[in-house]
Amino acid sequence: MHIRITPLDVGPEDAITAVQQPGLVAAYALRPMDQQQPVLVSVWESGGHPNVSSITAGGQDYVTGSFHGSDSVEESPAYGQIVYFDPRPQIEADAIDRANRDRISPAVRGIPGNLGAFAGRNPDGSSVVVALTTSLRAIEDSQRAIMSTELLPGEDPAHLSGPDRTQLAWVLAATSQTTPIPV
Repeated sequence: MHIRITPLDVGPEDAITAVQQPGLVAAYALRPMDQQQPVLVSVWESGGHPNVSSITAGGQDYVTGSFHGSDSVEESPAYGQIVYFDPRPQIEADAIDRANRDRISPAVRGIPGNLGAFAGRNPDGSSVVVALTTSLRAIEDSQRAIMSTELLPGEDPAHLSGPDRTQLAWVLAATSQTTPIPV
């Protein structure tokens, strides 16, 4: 899976329509609550074509991605949280991947309103997690669940530095597919 986050200079619906191409898994137009520029999060199959539209030009790519689903029924996302990790050493990037996959994802999977998250990573160790929910409460409950987890055997807290920035956002538009399909 390939994840691209692009600043939006067009309307949310126009952006979603423009990226409706073969290889697209899902797309979300998000407006960060901190008044930053709206962004388009587009998720592509590994062989997809994130460059098909000028809408996605100049975006930040995460070339290795995955989807961590939830037990939630199909609902439309109302909120997104984008969590960015700047480049870091391989051992730290691997530790973050393991924590997301083996500890954090299972801890938040059953939280009502949590629809799942896309996680992407680059060879330089930078990564992003885009979580989708139906409510702010689901984000708060997820954060509490994450903070209450215990480290897994072999996890070294020295390798688990927190995110470099986090943005909470409203979902302005999304592909017609309401719940992302794992690839």
